Amino acid sequence: MGLASQRKDVKWSDKGPSGEDSANYAGGKYIDDKGYVRVLKTDHPKNIRGYAYEHRLVMEEYLNRYLQPWETVHHINEIKVDNRLDNLFLCSHREHSAIHKEGHKATAAHKEKMRENVKKNKPHTMKKNYAQKKVIENRLKRPHI
Repeated sequence: MGLASQRKDVKWSDKGPSGEDSANYAGGKYIDDKGYVRVLKTDHPKNIRGYAYEHRLVMEEYLNRYLQPWETVHHINEIKVDNRLDNLFLCSHREHSAIHKEGHKATAAHKEKMRENVKKNKPHTMKKNYAQKKVIENRLKRPHI
């Protein structure tokens, strides 16, 4: 008997099993890094690498159409895996933002702290200021002629 890789009675492949044959196959569903349920739906116009958000699919099935670009689906109880139709609310992006901001008012002390942090850091100018600072430092290091 020779090497195992030279056996003619075994079908060899560089690829492992895929789809339903794979040990990792979970019925075409998984929970993404944001906590949303994604469903294998390669024919969906808004699929991301073949998967679409389940809450959007549930709402689309109920409406019998695809969602418009300006429409979003809100989980009423804010549990992202609870995709029952009675837990979903169709709204615009603006309405959705307002729903999440409701009851989350920043206190005066918190607003003041944020203002102080912006004055200190100003992230949009940090790179520019850093570059200017380096130029000035290099000029100061040079000997004067």
